[in-house]
Amino acid sequence: MSQRAKWMFKQVPPTHAKCGFTLIELLLSLSLGSMLFVVLLQLIAADLRLGQSMANRLRESAQQRRTLELIRDELAIGADWEVDPAVSPQWPCGMAGRQPVLAIGLDSENTQASVQTIVYSVGAAPSPIWRGQVLMRCGPAYGLDGVMRAGGRAQNRVLIDGLPPQGLGFQARLDSQSKVLHLELEQLADVGSGRLRSAVVF
Repeated sequence: MSQRAKWMFKQVPPTHAKCGFTLIELLLSLSLGSMLFVVLLQLIAADLRLGQSMANRLRESAQQRRTLELIRDELAIGADWEVDPAVSPQWPCGMAGRQPVLAIGLDSENTQASVQTIVYSVGAAPSPIWRGQVLMRCGPAYGLDGVMRAGGRAQNRVLIDGLPPQGLGFQARLDSQSKVLHLELEQLADVGSGRLRSAVVF
């Protein structure tokens, strides 16, 4: 062997590096990867639950607002109204154990509805599809144009459910000094233990 070949052979370092991974290294990598994947899934699930909860609260808040706006609009066309009225046999619907909170007598000159009294009551739901106590409206129905129908019987309908079991979820309170009517609506959140409250004055 020539001197040059010997020199080149000496320049090549011996290879001591291992090829591939050991079984323990692979198991550790898989374990760490699985743990990170589980943590990522938990974060995504928590984010989805939070988004769903916020969407439910927004939906329920909008429903409360529409309910109070309906009551306020009917007070505006009413001839008179009474807070916490006694049950009357003249009302178009039976209470079925519910507590009447507000009765509105309609002005026959401003509405052609055959039923001239609207009663809002709070109590047990008429069927198990509703959550908790409910706020019900008994009165003339509305047409697709948003105007009370001229004829027809009174309808007893659930406006909102999920009212708290203790106390009244819907309250009408008259300020004796200012003669302002305060309407308050409280509802248990669909998800979680929180409560949603809305109020309006008339």
